[in-house]
Amino acid sequence: MATPLCETSGVIEPVVSAADFVVHEYYDQGKIVIRSAASPVSLQANTVRKKQFRAAFGAAVQEATRGIFTHDVEVTLVWLIEEARRYQTHLVADLDNVLKPLLDAITGPGGVFIDDNQVQSIRASWMTPGAGGPGFELTIEALMGDDYVERAGLSFVEFSADRCYMLHGGLGPWEARVVAQFRRMVAAYHSELAMGFAEDVARMILPIARPFPRARLGRFRVRHESEFPDPDS
Repeated sequence: MATPLCETSGVIEPVVSAADFVVHEYYDQGKIVIRSAASPVSLQANTVRKKQFRAAFGAAVQEATRGIFTHDVEVTLVWLIEEARRYQTHLVADLDNVLKPLLDAITGPGGVFIDDNQVQSIRASWMTPGAGGPGFELTIEALMGDDYVERAGLSFVEFSADRCYMLHGGLGPWEARVVAQFRRMVAAYHSELAMGFAEDVARMILPIARPFPRARLGRFRVRHESEFPDPDS
């Protein structure tokens, strides 16, 4: 059966599927390595090609992983491409234009990022393919191993538009107690600010968990803190 093809910027590209991506999750290390013989899609690719690639890539990562990064990560992209094609044609995307479609495809409730602003460091390079042929390798690694957790059942509780804290799945009846502790720390933070404490000092009383702005949480489940009665009242 012939491989389906898609035209991108004058180049005929194979239509990819989830099977074109090999995903390794190292859960205890907070690390994911993705390898593919397909070329990464560019921001400048036509809409159909870009949507199809992102859907296939996102599905492959979702199926092969169970975790999600909760804080900052380092991303390393190695694009394996022939030197002649890279230097001697005008049809190959710039290196900086192929990373964002990859990250966008794996951001959200079914992906491994809450938001792509978690990317703290990027290393991107291209090199001539070896025996394995062209394609790419994408490595994503948490700066701290315990910043990678189960994504099943994950949700957020909102205290303000700029301060939403993550609730792990499986808390069950303990959710209200966790939210109550968040509520006390946020209240203490505002109290210290009102007393004239410097913001960086007052911030020390807040939860160690990273807060996210409501606007960055997209399709994640977000509940307001008022939905959780204080269990000790």
